[in-house]
Amino acid sequence: MASASHTVDELLTQAEAARDQGSSAEALARGGAAAEAAWPQIAADDRARRRRGGLLLVHFRYRSGALSSAVDAGLEILPLLRETGPDAELVELLRTIALCAVDAHRFDDALHCAEEAHRVAQALGDPGWLSLATNTLGCFFERSGDPWQAERLLNEAVDIARPLAGPWRPLFGALNNLAAVLIGAHYLLRDAVPLEEARAPLQRALPAVQEAVAQARQLQDPFALVFVLGNLGEILVHLGNASGARAALEEAMAGARAGGYEAQMHRIGCSLGELLVLEGHPGPARDALAAVLSALLAAAPAADQPVTRLRLHHALWRAESALQRPAAALSHLEQYLKLERQRAVTQLQSQSRLFVTRLEAEQARLEARRQGERADTLEVDVRHDPLTGLGNRREVAHRWPEMLRHAQAADSPLSVAMVDLDMFKQVNDRHGHALGDRVLVALAQLLRAATRSADLVARVGGEEFLLLLPDTPPQRALEVCERLRQRVASYAWSNLAQDLKVTLSIGVASTPPLDAAALTRRADEALFRAKAQGRDRVVAG
Repeated sequence: MASASHTVDELLTQAEAARDQGSSAEALARGGAAAEAAWPQIAADDRARRRRGGLLLVHFRYRSGALSSAVDAGLEILPLLRETGPDAELVELLRTIALCAVDAHRFDDALHCAEEAHRVAQALGDPGWLSLATNTLGCFFERSGDPWQAERLLNEAVDIARPLAGPWRPLFGALNNLAAVLIGAHYLLRDAVPLEEARAPLQRALPAVQEAVAQARQLQDPFALVFVLGNLGEILVHLGNASGARAALEEAMAGARAGGYEAQMHRIGCSLGELLVLEGHPGPARDALAAVLSALLAAAPAADQPVTRLRLHHALWRAESALQRPAAALSHLEQYLKLERQRAVTQLQSQSRLFVTRLEAEQARLEARRQGERADTLEVDVRHDPLTGLGNRREVAHRWPEMLRHAQAADSPLSVAMVDLDMFKQVNDRHGHALGDRVLVALAQLLRAATRSADLVARVGGEEFLLLLPDTPPQRALEVCERLRQRVASYAWSNLAQDLKVTLSIGVASTPPLDAAALTRRADEALFRAKAQGRDRVVAG
């Protein structure tokens, strides 16, 4: 074991050295390879190395464009960082997960992490981290279909960061993402309103992105400069400034090639193809755009760049139309509309699952009062998940203090179980989100059937559930959860879809202490171990 640990430490040291060298292609490849090689060798209970190795894994996957796998690694180590309480490293991990998740269209994960990052940053009381966390929330709202709320949040992030001395990342990040949000607003408007109206967000973005370019040059970060120059070139293309766009995009592409930033090469290549369309060269534009699309689809994983794919099909539709090739143009238009529909549906599903906004709740309370109804009834509705009918996080926050008081007064045990659907993303990817929703509803019914009326069953995440089991000692809680696991594993899931299998991983913790945060942390850690040990099992914390 000592020799294996030594090998892991050597790999982690290599990855750290590569990370500290910057963002060159060679450093990314070397560091990523070392982090990937070290990760499976780290034991599940080796907490220090898992934290160290997981952070490196997230860093290199993010920088290489493997966004969804970066989210998976980040979520796996998140409980380890929560243990030490609010600190900058936790905010940064939560932000990275959220940014990767939102660009990979994993909106549930993105919102949970963005909101938690903001709460932790507020607890830290540091304006730099608060600006970065507010920035992340803005990115989430833009990707989930609300660029106007996103613009407000990004302007707030800029205002928080601007008094900070020196070219520090919060101001650069807020300026760059403000520009990106306004680019997204342009795409949302461009086929629905007159051209000048669609260009208005780009005009607001231009001063922000120009300031961000100056910040990036001061930071001397090649990746940051490539990213923001790509945004500047994209804006200038759609404002019709061909010469300015070409200068920015050619510098950005040179930097992306030197650094080996594959995802950025795809994005910048798309902008260069759009520039050729703007300049009236549809043939070269078609060839350039088709080459980028082919390279993107061949990359692993191609699904991590849905926005670039949308842009490529839209630009190819325009190029083929200009070449008077109606069949090819129609094919790209259909692909564009299909991807746009998928994005819209995913955004709406995310919003319907996760949002009962404060404004909506307040409006409903006022309406209830006008009708003479009790606001208590409204509060109950707000505390329940609309898809499954189970309690949500609000219900947990409402019920848990009373359960703890009862346990203390009666000197009785209380057990907590964190329940997670194994590989649920694969269910959605293979069978579609509609069937995924049916799986969640069926699981909710199984959870209700396996628990008592005094128990609390809540859906606290996309595929994560929480059970609060009053008057339940540790062994009894393990028995309840094991029966639940077996019942789910043996359920006739094939009635929903051929070859569909669903299993659960469950982490269980019991009092003492009578502390909600400590119990949740122990249950989360036990769930983490259940996942690490192969899933489809119950583990005590």
